Formats: sequence, C-alpha cells, structure tokens
Amino acid sequence: MFVTILSLGALVLGAGLLFGFHVEVVGLVLLIGGIVGLSTISRRTPRRLPGEQETVVEERHYIGGRERRDDPHYRG
Repeated sequence: MFVTILSLGALVLGAGLLFGFHVEVVGLVLLIGGIVGLSTISRRTPRRLPGEQETVVEERHYIGGRERRDDPHYRG
C-alpha cells in the first residue's frame, strides 16, 4: 500500500514539475493514475506458493434418489 501511494505521489510530482502545478493537471494525473491502478489490481492473478500446483475441483452431493431429477417434468 505504501509503495502504491509513493508511486502515485511521484507521478503527481513529475507531472506537476513538467506541466505546472495547476488544479486541472493534478486532478487529471490522479484520475488517470487511479484508473490505471485499479485496472492492474483487477487483472492480477492469485499468487501460488512454490510447489503448489493442485487445482481444487468442487464436488456436489445431492440428497435423495436420482429418479426425481431424471423426470422431464421435474422443475426443482
């Protein structure tokens, strides 16, 4: 979290030094930095530990016989 805030501050500082510290420039840089940050967070895949290669497959267990689910008129 600290690295994210630090990099966003560096981005605003660099844009401010390059284009001037106007309200529009700072706001636009913060807006673009937030959008880019959110898009990179949403694309991040879960990290796996070294040696972890298994995938868990969900199992479903139904109570009761199958004859009712096999009936074409059953709507449950």
